[in-house]
Amino acid sequence: MARRMTRRQLEQLAESFEPPIRDAFLRSMADVRNQAAVQLVADLIEAGRAEAVLDVLGFTGSRLSPLVEAVRASYLRTGMLTAGEIPPLTSHLLSHSAWRPARGFTVKWNFDITNPQAESWLREHSSQLVTNIVQDQRQAIRIFTAEGMALGRNPRQTALDIVGRVGETGRRAGGVVGLTSQQAQFVANARAELSDPATMASYFNRQRRDKRFDAQVRKAMESGKPLTEAQIDRIAGRYADRLLALRGEMIARTESLTAMNAAREESYRQAIEAGDLAPENVLGTWGATGDKRTRDTHRKMSGQERHFGQPFQSPSGALLRFPGDTSLGAGAEETIGCRCTKTYRINYAAEEQRG
Repeated sequence: MARRMTRRQLEQLAESFEPPIRDAFLRSMADVRNQAAVQLVADLIEAGRAEAVLDVLGFTGSRLSPLVEAVRASYLRTGMLTAGEIPPLTSHLLSHSAWRPARGFTVKWNFDITNPQAESWLREHSSQLVTNIVQDQRQAIRIFTAEGMALGRNPRQTALDIVGRVGETGRRAGGVVGLTSQQAQFVANARAELSDPATMASYFNRQRRDKRFDAQVRKAMESGKPLTEAQIDRIAGRYADRLLALRGEMIARTESLTAMNAAREESYRQAIEAGDLAPENVLGTWGATGDKRTRDTHRKMSGQERHFGQPFQSPSGALLRFPGDTSLGAGAEETIGCRCTKTYRINYAAEEQRG
């Protein structure tokens, strides 16, 4: 019997995809840091060639291949599971409800990841994901290089600020590699705050700071004695590590749900394309998580229903085929970090009459 996945089951499925996506991103960033040629980065900074730093670090699309593969695996797994909701035309049997198949129903539908449209979505989405990360990293390095010069740091120190410093584990940590340009600016601002007792109070407004260093900062602030460079490096480095962890979580949350929702849409599209379902007999419902982190626009969309092929509309005017969809022009304000889901129902009575 075909069983339609509930919203809670979909949320749990997406959550199961998050760890491998997050870990793939963080491993890629660790590889970039640990293989960095610090002196070469420093030489480029001294020569005023910050734009070349990313290339020297080897921060390219190939570095993000593990992330792309993790997203692809989530997409494939969801497509295969969604196939269990979709009956072949010859097996349509009626129960007492027009929207429910009879008991004894046997599912034979298969999801085809080699379908041109499935491949196209994966290719285009992966390309955009990699491009966004690389471009944002380029801007982050540009910002941090400029801030290093403004603070009067020598090129090697700035290079270490970017790629991180080798710790007790023998691996680098605390750099801005992997951070968004906004997060890199946060770290640069934190370093500036920590460098002067008169501005240290602002540091305590940073929610992602490591509070284990708070006593050290307060002591310097109250005594009017500046922190040492080593202390600032350690405190700012730990702050950067926590921001990187946050970014990994955000990428994992966004990509797991987007891949899941896209694969479900594609699975139903394939069934419709094959003639096993009529689009007017497939009804999709937008489901919002409903907690305090839910966007106000998505909370208002919860329960909105559309037949297959008809987009949902946000109060902002944005159109989305499914949560996380950008194909109709929805921007980051409607997609990044979205935890909404789309559930599907088949009108079996109408399908039976369709023959």
